[in-house]
Amino acid sequence: MILNRIFKIDENHAGLEVSKAYKDYRFPVEMLANGQNYHGIDNTLNKPHGKKELLNYIIKLLSKGTKQYDPFVNQVLQTYSWQDLNDALEILLIDGVIQVIFKNQKPRKSIEWLPKIIKLDPRALEDLSNEVPDFNVELLKLTNMIDRLIYKTKNPLKENILKWIKDVEIKDQNDVSIADRNSFKKYKSIILICAYYISLEESEQKIPLRYLSNQIWNKPKVLSLYKDDVLFLTGLTLKELDSILLPDLNGNLDSPLIMISPLEDFQAIITWISNLEVCNINHNEILLSINNMDDNVKTILKLIGVQNSIFESFLLTFTVLKEKLIKENYCEAQLFISNDLDKEIIKLRKNILKIEYVRQQFEFIVLEELGRGSFAVVYKVFDPYTNKIVACKVLFPSSHFKRAYKNDGTEYILRFKREVKLLSEKLHHENIVTVEKIHLLGSPFWFTMPLANYSLDKWLKNNPNASEEQRIKIFKSIVSGVKYLHGKKKYHRDLAPKNILIYEMGEKLEVKIADFGLAKDPESHTLHTGKSKHGYGHEDFTDPEQLNSLADSTNLSDIYSLGALLFYLLTSKLPKKIKYVHVTCEKVILRAMDRRNRRYQSISEFESELVEFYPNI
Repeated sequence: MILNRIFKIDENHAGLEVSKAYKDYRFPVEMLANGQNYHGIDNTLNKPHGKKELLNYIIKLLSKGTKQYDPFVNQVLQTYSWQDLNDALEILLIDGVIQVIFKNQKPRKSIEWLPKIIKLDPRALEDLSNEVPDFNVELLKLTNMIDRLIYKTKNPLKENILKWIKDVEIKDQNDVSIADRNSFKKYKSIILICAYYISLEESEQKIPLRYLSNQIWNKPKVLSLYKDDVLFLTGLTLKELDSILLPDLNGNLDSPLIMISPLEDFQAIITWISNLEVCNINHNEILLSINNMDDNVKTILKLIGVQNSIFESFLLTFTVLKEKLIKENYCEAQLFISNDLDKEIIKLRKNILKIEYVRQQFEFIVLEELGRGSFAVVYKVFDPYTNKIVACKVLFPSSHFKRAYKNDGTEYILRFKREVKLLSEKLHHENIVTVEKIHLLGSPFWFTMPLANYSLDKWLKNNPNASEEQRIKIFKSIVSGVKYLHGKKKYHRDLAPKNILIYEMGEKLEVKIADFGLAKDPESHTLHTGKSKHGYGHEDFTDPEQLNSLADSTNLSDIYSLGALLFYLLTSKLPKKIKYVHVTCEKVILRAMDRRNRRYQSISEFESELVEFYPNI
């Protein structure tokens, strides 16, 4: 082998992963190199490198099996130059299409890596092993989809799409071919991105591009590979495209947010049965719950596609439970759930989460970060199971707490679980936010809630000319929620503009209190309640006594915050400006924010004095 025909790589290349194997030497004797990211063979072939023919040739050779490097090179060099082959190998390696095993020729003296074996990456092999569809059938399906999406539109881009379908080729303004039947994935993707953009824009809808990619290709990132091509061909700006086909932040998350909904629904019914008092069980309700669980099991089976041993074990255990419930052996049933069925559910959940297309079907798509506190972050997310955009509050991972607070986050996990318990089980009021989906079975912990249009601070910025009457109506709703809380002997302890959510319901506004991470529940036996040194509230709106000691907070802490919020609502200024800005009900605000012994001692007392200034509201 001539030296200039040795393919060499830089081990520190940003796009590469290398792993070294030891045998009988102190030094690694083999090194496997592969690309970190893989975006599909079509994407690699259609990059503007001018080596599509050679890349195709190499892939076809390797698709027949692993090759020894020397004979492989000799075969390719009968048709192509060494420089082209070297460039092609680098492209394929960085793109994750191939893997190369290098051998350390002199491990005891020096490190001299020489290529030994070349083969296709398993990800590329999987793509190639998929059955090649009938092109004419696929084209007919694509044409029908386009007809449904854009047949009524007058958008000028429609003509381009119809021409691409007719010609079975996409060409740019310079008559250069971008994609055709030989790169069908790219061809289909570009056409559908354009068609969905037109359709959604005209119907004033938005969906994540990741969701659309999952629906079309059962893979989340395929369509994003062709965004630049779409922008080039259509003249759209990235902002315009992203405003309809929403980008996501999933790649930046510490962990994916996934809930396999039919299994969670099944688990919820099981939990309900476990907590029933045997003496008060209604048999008709049990029979109805069995029917609901049967429906969930059928859905799970559809998701899995084929029965496997874990599902069969789960199904057998569930069948035993049904027999006990039908025969009204409720004590046995509850014991059986805790001893047997719960374990089967855990095993089934782990098994389902290993199935990639199922994960993608239920993984939340994170669109943007709405805000973060000392122990959690709130995201705007798309739920693919319900096709709804919601807010999702996610507890930070343990690594965050170790880095920020030098602890394992136990206190914050307890806070988070207490917040979920309060909102899902104990607090039900029109002015308190509701939770929808809850995930507390393992990290990351999270729950979803309806997505608000604004937090209070953002609403005020967007509505600087809002009337005093409207501002007081919002405040009355906040007071109503806090009064309900205090009636339940619970205190929020973090009433601040970012924790007041505004929902636009036509011309009406709905106001809801959120973020109960600091809420105090006297019924809670958690040792950490009230002892945190971190995240004790928003300083401008927090009772000074609470700032000194969270454990000393009482109902009077919330009354202080209400006074601060009232000033903020009426003036759009922070409470520390109260000495410089006059408001109508200044007397009420000052007393609410006074020392505890001079402060209103109850919400009712606070309300009664406020009515003196606003009797008609």
